[in-house]
Amino acid sequence: MREARPWEKFLPPVPPPAFADPWDHAAGPALSVLNPARRIDVPTWAEQGGRKISTAAGMQAWRNDFAPYMTEPSRMATSRRYRAVAFAGPARTVKSESLILNTIGHRIACNPRDMLVVCSTQDTAKQFSERKLAPMIRENSKLAEKQLAGRGADNIHEKRFAGNMNLQIRWPVIGYFSQNEYFDVLLTDLDRMTDDVGGEGAPFLLALKRIQHSGSQGIVIAESSPGFVVTVDDWQPTTLHEAPPCAGGILPIFNTGTRGGWYWTCPHCGDPFRPLFGTLHYERKSTPGESARTVEMVCPNGCCIAPDRKNELNRGGFWLHETADGQSAVPIDDPDVRDTDVVSYWMEGPAAALQTWPELVRVNEQARQTFEETGSDKDLKTTVFQDQGRAYLPQIRSVGDALSAETLKALAEAYPMKVAPAQTRFLTYQVDVQPNRFVVQVDAWGPGLERWLIDRFDIHEPPSGAPGAGERSIDPPRYYEDWSALSVLLDKAYPVAGSGFALLPRAIVVDLHGAKGTTDHAYHWWRHQRKAGNSGRCYIQRGRGGTERDRAVYKAPEKVQGTKKRRRSDLMLIETGTDPLKDEVIMSLTRKEAGPGKYHLPETLAASAFEEFCAEVRTDEGWRERKSGLRNESLDLAVYGKALAIVLKAETITWSRPPMWAAPLEKNTYAVKLGAAVSSEAGDQPTPPPAPVVAKPKPAVAPRRRVRRSSWMS
Repeated sequence: MREARPWEKFLPPVPPPAFADPWDHAAGPALSVLNPARRIDVPTWAEQGGRKISTAAGMQAWRNDFAPYMTEPSRMATSRRYRAVAFAGPARTVKSESLILNTIGHRIACNPRDMLVVCSTQDTAKQFSERKLAPMIRENSKLAEKQLAGRGADNIHEKRFAGNMNLQIRWPVIGYFSQNEYFDVLLTDLDRMTDDVGGEGAPFLLALKRIQHSGSQGIVIAESSPGFVVTVDDWQPTTLHEAPPCAGGILPIFNTGTRGGWYWTCPHCGDPFRPLFGTLHYERKSTPGESARTVEMVCPNGCCIAPDRKNELNRGGFWLHETADGQSAVPIDDPDVRDTDVVSYWMEGPAAALQTWPELVRVNEQARQTFEETGSDKDLKTTVFQDQGRAYLPQIRSVGDALSAETLKALAEAYPMKVAPAQTRFLTYQVDVQPNRFVVQVDAWGPGLERWLIDRFDIHEPPSGAPGAGERSIDPPRYYEDWSALSVLLDKAYPVAGSGFALLPRAIVVDLHGAKGTTDHAYHWWRHQRKAGNSGRCYIQRGRGGTERDRAVYKAPEKVQGTKKRRRSDLMLIETGTDPLKDEVIMSLTRKEAGPGKYHLPETLAASAFEEFCAEVRTDEGWRERKSGLRNESLDLAVYGKALAIVLKAETITWSRPPMWAAPLEKNTYAVKLGAAVSSEAGDQPTPPPAPVVAKPKPAVAPRRRVRRSSWMS
């Protein structure tokens, strides 16, 4: 110790500091981790702990009776019996508010501990943090007080709270499912996540490993609307609540669990039943809105229930879970409940709090009409997943292996080839390139894109003036001069039955794939037609496989033929999603009724053409050859025709005010007046007038750019 300085002896003595009270510090935020967890479940905390939710009328206090079906699942978030909670249901059920946000709030307020929330993507994780989590904390003063201040305590993807709680908001990357341990892992919108995280496995299984250290205190919560299609076409349930087999997502997890189903009590007969989409009954009227106004629910005993009773039935609803044999259903606390460590729930759209039965029917009918008119079931799949909360069986799979040449022949009709039906508004020609021929298929299109195959022929002879003409067959990959045989198709007209008019093609589309040399020649042919002013009528196309491809996109190619680097191209081509369009073509061929979207085939079509439509089979990965070597030109050409119609924007035509190229024949810019009317029984192609004059349509491409002219292109 230092010696006292002389003047210090004159200073008054300094008293020692008072002893600190350890309880003051233990009760403060620094040691709040020592506080015992409050014994209160999640739905009780949400209703009593100041939880607020955003509504159309503003912020409102949370009420469990708003979505009563979420009370039991969220209560399981504090269960020591189960290590996982899984909830499958449609959008608009308040499932993420109840199971994810309320659980987070409960942990902050009652039982602080490390937690991982996994969203489907990095962007959705950011939106969840900013638009859902932050407002919940901000509107609840008790939660806001527990959020720590300081660096790193309130980031978008990481937040810290009193009690040593670290909340991570992440997305499916293997690094977030590795190393760190958590008491809670919450998976929101599971079916929109990748089903294989970094090659290590499904998010749900990886989440279970992250809570393994915490024993019965840890829990995984997964919620989602279904997002995977059914994998077995003829599947039938073997138990009361069994979900169909899917390749991944929430429904396989549901099947491993207790398989809880939401039940209502019929207000008329008193029997319990599940409010499924199939229990909604309505009359199919002329418009989806009119159909929706007729909807009612019918219980298994035939009792009719009006839409205005939904809230009443929900408030009296209850969950029943399967027993071990799957043939009975009991409450969750019954000793006979299915023995598993996952408690699982599944309900469908009619019970969802934030959507009405008329809305369900209207959206479903709109999607059904779109499918019937275009052959695309994209909207139908979306409403089944998101609105109805069900797994989806692709419509094309309902055709399955039953599609055969004999089936198509049985559906074929007695109309003459080489004559367009009276309803025709425009024609398209599709061309496939083979080493020794051009294969041409002609389609007539009517209102609603109902179409008829009216001609199919091969071009074998090289045009006059081509090298070796008269001494060889046509050879498109080798001789560019042979491509002039396609140019004359622009002046080939077909009579329209009973009208006195013939129609020239609105457009021709040519496939650019084939033997070496085909693609290069297809590019040069398109450039030549563009210079001749025919870019709005002549198209080239390239097929792309994959079930998630866009159906048809008119674009510049990414790389010009013969170069290694990407650069700006003067070319434009149709990039065709062959798998989704093959789905549409097959569904339109197998539709029995005439009308929008139907594809008609003539009885007199060659037998080989019927077989070509059936040369491929639909798998989960897309369309594949039934066996090697089968010709499929008919199917491919039908796909090119639909892609061309999409690029021409024919799907968006208002048929009461169509463009001039799809107008009635008296005003149609591609109609040619004949000397006499052609009857519907006529079977021969009349000779069209030489060099008919038609109004040129507005070009479908950007203004012409100047390019260097090659002498051989003249």
